[in-house]
Amino acid sequence: MPLGPLQADSLRPGFKVSLQSADAAIVNLIRSMHPPVRPGHALCFSLFSCLLLGIGPLHAGPWMQKQGHGSLICTLSGYQASERFSLYSRREALGDGARFRLVNTQAWLEVGLTDRWTWIFAGSVPALSYRDRWMEQTAVSVGDLLTGARRGLRSPERGWQVAVQMLAKAPAYRADVRPRPGNGQLDCEVALLAGRSFPVSRLWGYAAFETGYRKRWGRPDDQWRGEAATGLHLNQRLTLVAQLFTTHSVGGLTTAEAATNPLVEPNYDLIKVLGSVNIRLSRSLRLQAGYGGDLAGRNTGAGRTWVLGLWQTF
Repeated sequence: MPLGPLQADSLRPGFKVSLQSADAAIVNLIRSMHPPVRPGHALCFSLFSCLLLGIGPLHAGPWMQKQGHGSLICTLSGYQASERFSLYSRREALGDGARFRLVNTQAWLEVGLTDRWTWIFAGSVPALSYRDRWMEQTAVSVGDLLTGARRGLRSPERGWQVAVQMLAKAPAYRADVRPRPGNGQLDCEVALLAGRSFPVSRLWGYAAFETGYRKRWGRPDDQWRGEAATGLHLNQRLTLVAQLFTTHSVGGLTTAEAATNPLVEPNYDLIKVLGSVNIRLSRSLRLQAGYGGDLAGRNTGAGRTWVLGLWQTF
């Protein structure tokens, strides 16, 4: 998945990946190895997610879409929290009997403009609810809209794939929506992505990394983001994936605001993980199911995340 973990944004698919380009890289690597592995088995490994979203779970990798081809990832994710991380990283209650829930529907589209340039567009519709002993708020609204591009820096025939990605996000919801889907400001991010596939005994795996700087206008401080992912292709249909997401605000953290969405604090730090299973349903369709949680942080929610997704390539 998104401009970083769905934390503080209504956008965040789980992990997203250029399936066709990743497959091509694997096939090229396989052809150079002995004993050779059947290309049909390699083509089944088309994973890099996440995300992520906003609370989300997945994010784009360095592999590019081929010209005229692309992928559409539709995800349904949920987040629930009754605790938050304090300014001193301690877990504490959100409020007197408080509970926050978010169910987010998101679409993430990638289209290859050329073999080196991939266009990205994403949108979301979050359903939010907050309840404590004294009040209750619910809202369903259009969330953030995101667009950008990814530029491949290395030939897909080489081992390590490296790309630079530029994304811009803007709110599409009204300022009076409560709980708030986001901070209501413009974000721009530049990130460097790298990844490669490799053999693991008789199986195939991959590792991918991303680091980015997010410029945020308005009240929120700028952020450094990091992501790491590793996956193992067990057979022609099943792939296991583990992901780590980190977010660090560059400014000093302030006292928590009295907001009914603990994910939209303007300044926060967060470390979260996600584990996923990807199942190949057909040559161009995959199903993803994942579960994860917030490990540590400051000035943000401390909850759990689940995600279901369908990946369609074309």
